[in-house]
Amino acid sequence: MWERLEEAVSKRDWQKPLIWFHVASAGELLQAQPLIVRCIAEGAECAVTYSSVNAYHWLQRPAQTETQNLLAAEFLPVDKIHNIRHLLGLLQPSRLVWVSYDLWPNLVWETYRQGIPQSLVSGIIHAGSLRTSFFAGRSFYHSLYECLEHILTVSEADSQRVLSAIPNHPLVKVMGDTRCDSVLERRDNIEIPQLPPAAKDSFVFVAGSTWPQDESCIFSGLQEALNKFPELFLVLAPHEPTEEHLKNAENFFSGTPMVRWSHVTAAALDVRILLIDSVGILAGLYHSAKMAYVGGAFTTGVHNILEPVAMGAAVAFGPKHSNSMEALTMLEQKLATTVNNSTEFRNWIFDSLGNQEHCILLGRQSKKFVETQAGAADLCTPFLMNGLS
Repeated sequence: MWERLEEAVSKRDWQKPLIWFHVASAGELLQAQPLIVRCIAEGAECAVTYSSVNAYHWLQRPAQTETQNLLAAEFLPVDKIHNIRHLLGLLQPSRLVWVSYDLWPNLVWETYRQGIPQSLVSGIIHAGSLRTSFFAGRSFYHSLYECLEHILTVSEADSQRVLSAIPNHPLVKVMGDTRCDSVLERRDNIEIPQLPPAAKDSFVFVAGSTWPQDESCIFSGLQEALNKFPELFLVLAPHEPTEEHLKNAENFFSGTPMVRWSHVTAAALDVRILLIDSVGILAGLYHSAKMAYVGGAFTTGVHNILEPVAMGAAVAFGPKHSNSMEALTMLEQKLATTVNNSTEFRNWIFDSLGNQEHCILLGRQSKKFVETQAGAADLCTPFLMNGLS
């Protein structure tokens, strides 16, 4: 890792400021992307560190172009002071930008001690978070937040939770979620996967980023819906398309014509299900969807719902969705549905297929919801570039 970073830094243009972004995973990388593009356009160089292998895989995608001009992209080393000092000495950043929530204490404190400005963008704090709901959490995060020049949050509720930990911080502002900019920009430039001919003029349902727990909830309802509604075409895109996972889906739907994505060109004319055995194409698949179920909310938390929503799909997800501000907001506005079990899922899909005009209208309203959230990246960028030379 250190050798790769040293090689990258050897190519640095020292006449330009370097903005270092840190992200937890692929979702936060999506939030960073529109900021990276804008900062580079304004004359900065940018580097990224990440905490999760998902971000690494995202950056390795063949279609990945949004961050191709990065000076460096690496895993963040263990948060020990000797690692931090070595990394800061190597990169010598003009600013460190934390994306969403993933603050590493020693890096925050040492960066502050060295006089390097720091910002938090697309900041979120969930209701009930230990960061603000207990004295010890507020005290600890006070020591981190006081080191940040800017705290730019997704919503007013997030700002208030930050201020509960550090009431006198001079610059806590609501800017919105830069992920909306990222999703919309990708939507307008994405390559659309070609579905089998049987999907043409069908009512396409995409089950995206699903885990076994999601599938236990939705598979029986999907099979019933396939039997009752001949116009329904199903796309199954597991979060981890292992052979075992794919075989389980094939066994469950063994009575329904199905084809894997890797064999899509040989799909029979009567195929009803497309099983995705690849990664990196889900966002494009949502383009064809009238409805979508987004996985993850029966395990650790719902995955990205903005991608199908930006494409105009009516969406549903499971009960663990407090990690997603857009999910909470859309539920409040009755633009999305949460299902807690297989009965609720069956009711949702049957109601939607029974009134397809309403379902399509809901998808359009959801799409408009995302489009009205655009602009956070343009608001945040001047704060990140301010004072850099």
